[in-house]
Amino acid sequence: VKFAITCSATNPGECVYVVGSAPGIGAWDPAKALPCTTTAATFPVWTSKDVELPCEPRRLEFKVVVGPEGKVEGKRWEGGENRVAHLPSGSAKKAATVSCSWGVGEVYVI
Repeated sequence: VKFAITCSATNPGECVYVVGSAPGIGAWDPAKALPCTTTAATFPVWTSKDVELPCEPRRLEFKVVVGPEGKVEGKRWEGGENRVAHLPSGSAKKAATVSCSWGVGEVYVI
């Protein structure tokens, strides 16, 4: 699974992270959050590397976090309820992209 997060709420030296219910995205520990990267050409879309998640449960809860690259302190958690992605069956072996935007509740699984 890969994450594509649209977020322009970053400052220079900051990164977008995904943290949530599965071990591959930190198991709710911001120190183990999955970092996303962007470039001048792709900003404000931040993408993660592919991460292997358990086949079950297919319901994945997560939050988007913004903060200094490589540091635990100073991270800003996105407000609101946890995001929920319903992953397709067998997604651990299939490519899927979870897409969302900072501050917007919708989550898309492609």
